[in-house]
Amino acid sequence: MNVSAIKKLEIIRELSHVSEEQLDDIWLYIEALLPTAKLKSKHNRSLEGIWQNAKFEKILNLEDELVAIRKELSDSILHREL
Repeated sequence: MNVSAIKKLEIIRELSHVSEEQLDDIWLYIEALLPTAKLKSKHNRSLEGIWQNAKFEKILNLEDELVAIRKELSDSILHREL
C-alpha cells in the first residue's frame, strides 16, 4: 500500500471521532481545497475483450461450471468451520 493510501485511511479512521458539527466544517474545507487540487483525470476505459483468449470460451456451459465451483467453495468453507 502506498503512503498516500495509508494517509487517506488514517484520515478516514480519525473522522470517526469528530462531532457532526466539526464534520460540516471539514466538509466545507475539503470543498474549498478541491478546486485547487491537481486531481488525476478520470478516463473511462472499456473492459470489452478483457477475458478474450483466457480460454473461458472453451468451457461448454460456463454457468453450470460457475454454480459447481461456488458450491464446492461453499462446502469447503462449511467443513472448515466445523
